[in-house]
Amino acid sequence: MNSEPIRSALTALERELERARGAKHQIEAEAINQRGGGYEDPIAALSSILNDLHETLLVVLEAADLHRTRDHLFERWQIMRDGDGIGAGHYDHMFDFFECPSFEFVSKLIEGLRLACGDPMASRDSYELAKLETLLRKTPTLLNWRGVEPTGEMQVQEIMHDYLRAFFTDYKRSVTIAGIVKDFKPDCGIRDLKAAIEFKFADSRDEVAKGLGGIFEDASGYIGSLDWTRFYSVIYQTSAFESEDRIRSELTRAGLVTWTGILLTGAGARRGTFQHKNSADAKSRPTD
Repeated sequence: MNSEPIRSALTALERELERARGAKHQIEAEAINQRGGGYEDPIAALSSILNDLHETLLVVLEAADLHRTRDHLFERWQIMRDGDGIGAGHYDHMFDFFECPSFEFVSKLIEGLRLACGDPMASRDSYELAKLETLLRKTPTLLNWRGVEPTGEMQVQEIMHDYLRAFFTDYKRSVTIAGIVKDFKPDCGIRDLKAAIEFKFADSRDEVAKGLGGIFEDASGYIGSLDWTRFYSVIYQTSAFESEDRIRSELTRAGLVTWTGILLTGAGARRGTFQHKNSADAKSRPTD
């Protein structure tokens, strides 16, 4: 076995697996009429992500000289595709769990590769990055547990600072990425993972687009840093103005391969929006 291709691919594989897990969680949330994630069609998204993972794994296994494992993956994939389909599954209402054979198969295969490559640092980084993305994706749930319906970016940041600081020892609330003319300051970061994080708040489709534009502007300053090589931008939208697959497509089109965009939907509205709604409600009430 040639471990080097596996070590090189692990972070990307586990990142995509976490995307698939996010789509799976959205399916589970929507099955009980709760807000899920940012996918317009989470079942289709899950199928697409898993198929992309399958294609990547075929290349990685070939490069790693794991030909029998590659053949096994190819054969099992064909069986699942010809059966219920990739991404198909059964929702268990008793346990609030979406059982998806293709997801479980890929998940176990990637876990096996991570253990087999024998690089504890690569394994640790892959695990920690997957944990980070999982926590960031739970932002709406964590705000809900605190009873907060945010009216702006700072409220989202404050609560997530507490959770990130509790989970990651090398978490830094104050981060500066030195530039030639101007220094750049993401909202926070995790030093040992070289991961910088920003939070953006959007109460309209225009604000989602503005937040995406801010990512493009920031990228010019962040890219090239040796101390910070991974970037996460969390856009918290108060309604399903956009879908995450479209945001990721824009980042890919712009060539931001080290940038992970996470689009989340949760309760809240800007303070002015609350006032506007209250005013509109008052005007609509009948007078005595």
